[in-house]
Parts: sequence; structure tokens; C-alpha cells
Amino acid sequence: MKSLLATSLLLGLLAPAAFAQYGQAIKRAKETANQNNVRQGVPAPAQNQPRPAAPGPARPGGSNVVTSVTKIQMDLAGFKTGPSATTEQKQKFTLNLISAARGPKPAATTVNKFVASLTTALPSATLTTAQHARLAQNIEAVLNGKAFPATQFDKIIDDVQAILEVGTVKRATAISVAADLKAIGTEVRR
Repeated sequence: MKSLLATSLLLGLLAPAAFAQYGQAIKRAKETANQNNVRQGVPAPAQNQPRPAAPGPARPGGSNVVTSVTKIQMDLAGFKTGPSATTEQKQKFTLNLISAARGPKPAATTVNKFVASLTTALPSATLTTAQHARLAQNIEAVLNGKAFPATQFDKIIDDVQAILEVGTVKRATAISVAADLKAIGTEVRR
């Protein structure tokens, strides 16, 4: 009887650790699959949900409209050129992100936190033009993701993390940036 009790106790202590390791393995497998999707050019989750384009200011000399995705993409490209983002670049990016939200606007402090973490991560990243475009689409989708189902929203956040990791950003930094973007999305989705 004592050996049965001792065995049960031992199994009871080991089972949670085994399940935790299994959960971590599943999470890492999903992250690897997301990274492979980015590398192979599988469309971003943000592209799967059609949204109307936001009207933007017309360019001089033409009727072309600068969309919020294009503004975000131009801002992201600007961070790549310097060793660190200037205060003016960060402020412009913050304002562009807030104005890109067509519905509820996120708080400036939440956006500032995201901008700070992203601009810290980008100088070490080696993102292609396609990855910059995909990152911009995902950011814009989160800003306007009030109507997205929770699973779609989570896939977009996961895709942002995968893009950064594929672009050689350290995993912990990519997770932090994705968490800050998720905080923006949480505010918008209320």
C-alpha cells in the first residue's frame, strides 16, 4: 500500500512538469511553422480578411492615395537606415499609427511603448522589402482589428513575432514587440 501511495505521489509530482514541457513544445512548433510561412511567402493572416481602404491625403500632381499601410511601411523603412530611431521619427510613427486606426483609437502611451520596442528591435533586423510590407499590413490590421475573430487576431500577432524572428531579431525581443502590439489591439478591440 505504501509503495502504491509513493508511486502515485511521484506521478502526481511529475505529470505537471511533463505537460508543461509538452505545451512549450507545441508552442515552439507553432512558432516554427509561422516562421516557415513568412520565409515561403504564405499570405499574412491580415491579408485573409478584406477591409476597406482608409482614405488618405492625395499626392501632389496626381490622384494616388497614400494608404495607412503605405505610411507605416515608409516609416518602417526609415528606421532601417539609421543606427537608432530619432525622437522625431518615433513621434511621426506614433502619430501615423494612431491616425491609421479607423475605429477606436489606442492610447498614445500604449502606442509609444510599442514604437519604442519596435524601433529598438528593427536596427538589428534584416527584413526584406516583402517582410517590411507584411509587417506594415499586420500592424495596420491590428489597429483596425475590432471586427476580427479572436483566432484571426492571435494569428496576426503571431505573424508579427515570426516576421521579426525570421529577420534575425532575438526571440525574447520579438515576443516583447508582439506583446506590445497585442496591447494596442486589445485597446482597439474593447
